[in-house]
Amino acid sequence: MEKVGGHKAKSKPASLLRIFILSLLGSVAFSLQAETLSIEQQKTKFIQLVQSGQLAEAYQLAEALEAELAGDADFDMAYGRIALQVGQNDRAVFALERVVAEKPQWQQARFTLAQAYYKTKNYPAALRQLAELEQQPQADLAEPVAKLRSAAEWEQNKLSGYQRHKIKYAFGHDDNVNSGTAEDRIFIPSLGEIDVFPQSKASSDYFHQLGYSFDGRWQQDQRYAWLADAQLSATQFNQLSEFDRETLAARFGYEADYQQYSYSLRAYSRPLRLGGQLYRNDWGGQISGQYQLNGLHSLGLQWVSGRSDNRIDDRLNLTVHAISASWEGKGSRWINQANISFSTERSRLDSADYNSRDVSSLSYTSIWLASASHILIGRAEVQDIRYKASHPLFGLKRDESLFSVSGSWIWQYSASISTELRCSYTDKNSLVTLYEYDRTECVLGANYAF
Repeated sequence: MEKVGGHKAKSKPASLLRIFILSLLGSVAFSLQAETLSIEQQKTKFIQLVQSGQLAEAYQLAEALEAELAGDADFDMAYGRIALQVGQNDRAVFALERVVAEKPQWQQARFTLAQAYYKTKNYPAALRQLAELEQQPQADLAEPVAKLRSAAEWEQNKLSGYQRHKIKYAFGHDDNVNSGTAEDRIFIPSLGEIDVFPQSKASSDYFHQLGYSFDGRWQQDQRYAWLADAQLSATQFNQLSEFDRETLAARFGYEADYQQYSYSLRAYSRPLRLGGQLYRNDWGGQISGQYQLNGLHSLGLQWVSGRSDNRIDDRLNLTVHAISASWEGKGSRWINQANISFSTERSRLDSADYNSRDVSSLSYTSIWLASASHILIGRAEVQDIRYKASHPLFGLKRDESLFSVSGSWIWQYSASISTELRCSYTDKNSLVTLYEYDRTECVLGANYAF
């Protein structure tokens, strides 16, 4: 073999192999660099999606990046927050636990982790994180931490069952106790114009009211529970003693609570005593369901079937069916609720079919948590009431509409003692003027809970 400078000449295949290996290594290095650049670009895109409010798209991209970026505290924090907002609470817990393990002094991350534990119903873990925060309080987190602790403790107690009692005293004025007409004369086709009977005219009076309420829950396990609640009240008027009344509203049932939805079955009874004797009892059953869309919004559906038994007048005995749908939205200081319902009430006497009616209603309630001790509540409702048959005396159907609005101010002195000022106004219109009325009621009360 020919020698050059005392060494053997390298063969051509060996040179080609070396070039191939170097090219392959360069290609791999370039590919890794390109992949690194791709991840950085995706991180930038993720931040842009978050800033523009495209939360679903941001969450999907974060899922794809998790394998590469898990352990990066800033990424995990953003990932956890986005997961909470789109309802992926378990994923949020995993991401936020990594943040707190990496940066235990990052209080906002620890608070967000407590929120994630709360939403996954791990209340003991949420309370442990809040206890850590309270050892080194941060001014801007003091109020949110206190609110979340209160909510977590309430839910934790709920899982172990509870029995709550409340006693209430109130003093107020009702400018139309009997929902009477303001007219002095009404027209009856067969009789012409006649004077309104005094009992049918609006009467106003002051009243005292004493009430008691009970709310009980007996937890079978983390999911199933027995429920019972009751409200008892007695109202006494200064002069119109014939309208003194005692009411009881009691329910007993069973509830199943899953992570995102719950349902309950309950039986109810609502007797009313008027002027010292039993006037009416409403009783039946209800099925309710609630679905949690995310941490802020939920939907509800309810079906009620029952009877209304009037002990004074059989013509007022009714069979009742009702369905309602509701929405609730929560913010840091606001709770908003909307409800739409339809009910059908049918007389059990064919001769009293003019008392059968269909009622459609829409209501909206807004609750403002003004501070830790002040709560303002506003509510408005409209009803459309359609009767099935003409009234035998007036010769036409009593189609009616009703509008009501109310406002309350609750001052919570402590966990046990509170006061409430409530005013309401109702305006009812009817084709029969005898059944038209305006009514204003204001009540000032005090409550003691134990």
